[in-house]
Amino acid sequence: MRVLVSTAPLHGHFFPLVPLSWALRAAGHDVLVATPANFADEVAATGLPVVPCAGPIEFAEFMFHDRQGRRLAQPSDPTQRRHSSGRAWGRLAARTLDGTLDLVRDWRPDLVVGEPTEFAGAIAAAAAGIPWVEHSWGLAVQPEYRPAAGAELAGECARSGLGGLPEPALRIDVCPPSVQRPGAPQGQQMRYVPFNGPAVLPQWARGPAPGPRICLTLGSMLPRHGLLDFAGMLRDWATALTGLGVEVVVGVADEVARSWTDLPPGVRATGWLPLHLVLPGCAAVVHHGGPGSLFTALALGVPQLALPQTADQFENSDRMVAAGAGLRLLPAERTTDAVVDACRDLLAESLYRKNAESIAEENAVGPSPAEVVGVLERLVAADPWKEMA
Repeated sequence: MRVLVSTAPLHGHFFPLVPLSWALRAAGHDVLVATPANFADEVAATGLPVVPCAGPIEFAEFMFHDRQGRRLAQPSDPTQRRHSSGRAWGRLAARTLDGTLDLVRDWRPDLVVGEPTEFAGAIAAAAAGIPWVEHSWGLAVQPEYRPAAGAELAGECARSGLGGLPEPALRIDVCPPSVQRPGAPQGQQMRYVPFNGPAVLPQWARGPAPGPRICLTLGSMLPRHGLLDFAGMLRDWATALTGLGVEVVVGVADEVARSWTDLPPGVRATGWLPLHLVLPGCAAVVHHGGPGSLFTALALGVPQLALPQTADQFENSDRMVAAGAGLRLLPAERTTDAVVDACRDLLAESLYRKNAESIAEENAVGPSPAEVVGVLERLVAADPWKEMA
């Protein structure tokens, strides 16, 4: 079986697809990842073969600009902002569609697996008469995304002989059921297997920490594209948190970590280090509410403080808090003292860890990626898809 995996050029969108991609390869299937050229090296670093489906496409190009490159005003209303984001994912697909259509024609996959905001793979699969599977990265995506992307891609769909964006033949849901949004589309449950990138495990992270350890990170997007001094915030929070008598590990860009030459004792700036390697030794984690950080912490049973800033980070954080696995501070509440106080509460109240560990146990009994490979094999073998091919 040949499986084409399609992804936006973003770590948080691609990394959740890696465990299933590895499982497909381990089962003897051919896997090829399609993504814009600027993200190809990131894919190749995971050990998966990759082919560019378009030239370099930076996040800001499609998220904040129209097809003619004009800067777009960002709506203040949350619903309109989500609709605007959906149009942006449509603009990304418009730029990658021709290359994806060519790839499907030339490589002839039996199945396309894509993350929820990558629509070129879906269109190309439907045009070729092969099944397309939507692979989540956590919570079901916000419902405004798909219709907005469909409106943006109406012309592309029509040129491909489609009346609109195709529905997936199957949805793979990696969100633990107790955390998933009520009313989310039903799908094939799969265990969330944390993968946050390749790395060499440092000696200090190999065993239990000598005392309580807190990890701080704001992911890969906010420090690069945010309008505020998020790196400075991380430094301030890390310094203040040492007052709790803890070791603080800060995950921040390598160049920022190198520039912090006068950190106080008890603060370790690691550069980029995958969370799934660091969190097993942590008493708590502070992050931005991105799905990669939040669901890695849930899968590993680590209490968390979420500091959402944009997009789905707010809903991710709300669902985590509702499950009792941690706390959340909104942007207006995000003072250094508030961050320290919240971390003090996470360390003092054992119920947060108990609830986080309960969710980790729920996740661990879900079907593994290897088991879901069998589901995909049966999907491809089904008669309707053979007849359409």
